[in-house]
Amino acid sequence: MPNRFARRIRDGEIDSPEALASEFRALAKSTHPDLAGPGADPHEFVRVRAEYEAALRDFERHRFGARRDGLKPEPRAGADDGDGDARAWTALALLLKRGFPKTPRHEKERLRYEYALWRFERELHAFGEHAARRFGAFAAALGPLKDSDPAEARRVVALLEELLEYRRTGIEALRTSIAHGLEALRRRAVDPALPAFVEALAGIRLGPA
Repeated sequence: MPNRFARRIRDGEIDSPEALASEFRALAKSTHPDLAGPGADPHEFVRVRAEYEAALRDFERHRFGARRDGLKPEPRAGADDGDGDARAWTALALLLKRGFPKTPRHEKERLRYEYALWRFERELHAFGEHAARRFGAFAAALGPLKDSDPAEARRVVALLEELLEYRRTGIEALRTSIAHGLEALRRRAVDPALPAFVEALAGIRLGPA
């Protein structure tokens, strides 16, 4: 029998463990024999509780699709249209707000960070195939860099933040600043995956990738 909570988690109707617990409490009131009154099916509450516990145990898998299994999420249909482009920039802004790249300190923080990462990967194709292919290597290089050279990692993230600001305002000076930042990033001989992804995201060509 399908889990009544799992489908609603996948559809986004239940978006957190707290919301799931609230849904369970509401349903428990109408199915628990002591609360539902005469004629209540005593087995229904047992089923509801079992489904709740299973949904809570696998909440991340239901919420974020295949990410738990190490697979990339399927890109959203129509992600290359104007709306897809806007969603992709919004997803990038959320990912940076969550502290990308980071190691979450507790479960709630991890869940929020994993969602932001999943959402960005889902929308990434709106930036083009070059950016989509390069993000994995970019993230894999930036994480260790944050530990070994925090200042350099911050400069890379600052380029992403400048891209977001340029997207929002269209100020030409920001585009020039991004181009100069990419040139400097290349000269410092860091992992080539770092400037390659930012360059693909920006649509600015500064020589061969």
